[in-house]
Amino acid sequence: MWSKGKKSQVTSSHLLVERAKFAPHIMVLAGVCFERKGWLHFVEDKAKVNVEYYMDNLLPKLVEDCHDLLGDDFIFQQDGAPAHGAKTTQEWFGQHCPNFIDKDSWPPNSNDLNLIDYHVWGAMLEELTS
Repeated sequence: MWSKGKKSQVTSSHLLVERAKFAPHIMVLAGVCFERKGWLHFVEDKAKVNVEYYMDNLLPKLVEDCHDLLGDDFIFQQDGAPAHGAKTTQEWFGQHCPNFIDKDSWPPNSNDLNLIDYHVWGAMLEELTS
């Protein structure tokens, strides 16, 4: 509200309330498989998850989770995030995790293979709101 007087002279119902532009948030990475789940891995605040960050900070933890849960009997698949499909990421998998589905073999838009987006987040939301 525009006023010639001081703010203290305007009734509070006529004042604008400032709010944060964006709600606080966190980024979390997790691996899931049939009847099992890995640890939640939190992305550092304000970190840009590019190929280097993904390969240096997150990917080794996810693969370690898989080994801890399943030994060597697992096949690793990612979603379509840019850091996942990068050439260097695909090469890393070839060296450190031979049982993975490479980018060229990913089925397009498969709800069945993207458990995080189509099941886990929904289940978490349902648990938190009930």
